Amino acid sequence: MMSEKATWTVVDEQHAKLSGVLNRNHIPQLWSQISHWQPQSEQLDIDLSAVLSTDSAAMALILHIIDHAKNRNCHIMLRSVPNKLLTLFEVSNAMPLLVEHIEINIEGESG
Repeated sequence: MMSEKATWTVVDEQHAKLSGVLNRNHIPQLWSQISHWQPQSEQLDIDLSAVLSTDSAAMALILHIIDHAKNRNCHIMLRSVPNKLLTLFEVSNAMPLLVEHIEINIEGESG
């Protein structure tokens, strides 16, 4: 059984993972961890495939991570973004801020 606790794991210099429940109850503790992280490369891929659920706090966290990395000359790419989170970005008009940070796989399209 997967842990519900939100976790931030730096796999290596170019890969990290967010997992668990990313909501307003778990984010403050998670942010204190991430805010101490110093990027060691020009790009970091963040895998979100193990995220169980999200709310608007998760969206704020991701924007903060992108900003934190940008200030340290590191570009964030989000991989396997859950649909619920993509929807949140869209309805809150945050997509323009994230468009260069999300790898979106459109169903049925090739190329």
